[in-house]
Amino acid sequence: MADEKAVSFAADIRPLFRDVDIEHMKGFGVLLDDYAYMSQRANADNVLKFLNGDAQPQMPPNGPYWSVEQLALYSKWMDAGCPP
Repeated sequence: MADEKAVSFAADIRPLFRDVDIEHMKGFGVLLDDYAYMSQRANADNVLKFLNGDAQPQMPPNGPYWSVEQLALYSKWMDAGCPP
């Protein structure tokens, strides 16, 4: 069986966040484009709660909301230890 491609913040996760989302969340102290911030597990967990709708309002504001595949990729990144 071939190895699955490793997930990274720079190549896989950061591109999922639109510029408008990044700018909007900065106002709340959430730095979606900052690896040092996002790689802290508590911050990554908090962002996921808003992305998947466990916390409200669901991100991104007014959608489009992330697909099951995008959420799975984000979770895979977190499970891998939030690699850069």
